[in-house]
Amino acid sequence: MTARRVSIERIGWTTVFLTVALALLCAATGAGDAASVLFGGLVSVVNLRLIRLLVSRLMTPDAAGARMSSVVATKFLVLLAILAVALGRMSLEAASFLLGAGTLFAAILLDALLLGEPVPPDAEDGNGNA
Repeated sequence: MTARRVSIERIGWTTVFLTVALALLCAATGAGDAASVLFGGLVSVVNLRLIRLLVSRLMTPDAAGARMSSVVATKFLVLLAILAVALGRMSLEAASFLLGAGTLFAAILLDALLLGEPVPPDAEDGNGNA
């Protein structure tokens, strides 16, 4: 199997593309709720951006570990609260929302298996890592 270099930017754009394609498919077939799919994809893309921001902050040498871990926990709790309110108050279909949110996972797999740039064998460290 060829090692591939993944790109967070490409994963984000692939997620957007897959979400829009699924929403259009839902609208065309009448199966599922297109708005719920779009909202699920939006939550996934926003979560990906927040994770990227937090990880880059955690990797800086002057980041305070305890403070950053509390920020990560707070982000997780806020995301859960937003989802609970959105699913409880708005007329979102849970299955369609989860389909939209699952596009991030599909985009990650696509990037790792097909879309990522192949890593030359001489750039690997012997364990398949670039």
